[in-house]
Amino acid sequence: MNSSNLGKIKVSHPEKVSKPWTLQRGQIWFSLLAIFGLFVWSISRVDLSVGGIVEIFEGWPETRNLLSRMVPPFIPSEDFTVITKAALDTFFIAFAGTALGIVLGVPLGLLSARNLMPFAPVRALARAIIVFSRATPALVFAICFVRLYGIGVLPGLLAIGIHSIGMIGKLITDAAEEIDPGPREGVVATGAGPLQDLYTGVWSQMVPTVISISLYRLEIDFRSAPILGWVGAGGIGLILRGYAGSLRYQEMLGITILIVVLVILLEILSAITRHALLGKTETKLPGKPSKFLDLFFGDQARPGKKVADWMISKSSNEPKLKTRNHADRTLTPPWTRERVKVNSVGLIFFILLIFSIVIPDIAASKIVNGSQKLPSFIARLTPNDWSWFTDRIFSDMVDTIAIGLAATGIALLFAVPFSFLAASNTAPGRLVYLISRFFMLLVRCVPELVVAVVFVAAIGPGPKTGTLALAIGMFGFITKLFADSIEEARQGIRDGVNSTGANRLQESVTGVLPQVAPSMVSNSLYLLDVAIRSSTILGIVGGGGIGFLLMSAAKRLYFETLGGIIFCIFVVVYLVEIIATWIRRKII
Repeated sequence: MNSSNLGKIKVSHPEKVSKPWTLQRGQIWFSLLAIFGLFVWSISRVDLSVGGIVEIFEGWPETRNLLSRMVPPFIPSEDFTVITKAALDTFFIAFAGTALGIVLGVPLGLLSARNLMPFAPVRALARAIIVFSRATPALVFAICFVRLYGIGVLPGLLAIGIHSIGMIGKLITDAAEEIDPGPREGVVATGAGPLQDLYTGVWSQMVPTVISISLYRLEIDFRSAPILGWVGAGGIGLILRGYAGSLRYQEMLGITILIVVLVILLEILSAITRHALLGKTETKLPGKPSKFLDLFFGDQARPGKKVADWMISKSSNEPKLKTRNHADRTLTPPWTRERVKVNSVGLIFFILLIFSIVIPDIAASKIVNGSQKLPSFIARLTPNDWSWFTDRIFSDMVDTIAIGLAATGIALLFAVPFSFLAASNTAPGRLVYLISRFFMLLVRCVPELVVAVVFVAAIGPGPKTGTLALAIGMFGFITKLFADSIEEARQGIRDGVNSTGANRLQESVTGVLPQVAPSMVSNSLYLLDVAIRSSTILGIVGGGGIGFLLMSAAKRLYFETLGGIIFCIFVVVYLVEIIATWIRRKII
């Protein structure tokens, strides 16, 4: 070929190949665009547009005046005894309620697992109970139980216990369906029966997960218990409501600080218990290490091998003991360090459970009399027709959905970048990491209802107020989940990105974010579920939404309207859960 003609030859380059537009890809993009459109709509609905934000800044003098009236915080000495008892009642409500949720939620979770329960109708019934418990807010349960049993600790205990069934049952179901079938096959091969299979092959694998779920749920319930006091369900919330209603802002701030301190103490004890029983994932942070700070602010204790190994070892030795003679069978396992820890923690928790039942004023007569009224109360809550469904209920329900959507979007907007600072493997330094974790903890500890009271007094009532208060609470909640997911990112991919000369930002975006994106999407959808449920309570203090009508119907004994509102809340939350589950499956 003539060399002069080489330049005239056109080299055919392959066309740029792009991913085909499959049905799943189209569904994903449609879902993302729909979520973005709903977020824009919700921002406009709650009046958080540019004009609404300007009004917030214009209201700064009123906010400053309110803050000046709240300091210095203090707790009146004459109320100290009452407040101490109320704080103990709040802890007992949370502890006993969590125990009730575990006792009922664990069996329901096992019954709804496909690999454990072969009968579909039983699984469907168990899942229906779990979904109903999770979809109905604890505050709604509290309102109903106050009407049945009167003001006191018992309604709060029952409300938290029944609502906890939803989360505990769902997580137990997921954990049961993901267990390793190998140990079960080995147990069945020895001729074990169904109960032996359940205890040795299933339960021994699930113990670490159950411990983690129980401790985490206790933390959540203790933060939720003060809110229930606003409707008369006992505890320190009753005192907090009284101070807020009488505009005693210094006392209200003092009680709020007390609640935050108690929540922090509970989380410390929970972290120590989790670390002692399950172990702890090692973290590598620049700077001088601190065992206590790493224990508290460090990575979540993984479902470790301390208790799991002890349980599996104990279970695997049982078939061997059966083959020995009668004298050998009388031998018991040695009291190892792990066995002492498990039994000691179990004994402490059992004693606390007894105290939670005995110390508060839970009269057996209240339980009996209230339970006898339950059928008639349910009948009164059931509407005979649709006359209760007014335009006001529809409008407030739409506001509730908008508050939940807007608060979720705002929380995610700040949580995604902040979570990289609160993760041990992406934080620029130990000091930044510890400060970020502590700030995240403080935000998470303050009840949303208290924040809503402050915003209502500062900028007035309405959906905008409820959205800002809820966004602050959701920020602390979701940042923790994001940070824990980031800390689980594989180091190998990050090392590959670093080898190309990438800086820290490029490494986080390229090497970490793609790994944790599925978990972030799943947690974001779960956050939306939680935000919709939480937004229903903000109307109680003027934060917009259906909460005001809910409380009004309960106070005026409009039972059909109350039942209709509860039905609306359940339907909305259930539909959100179905849509979120569908999106999660398509994206993840």
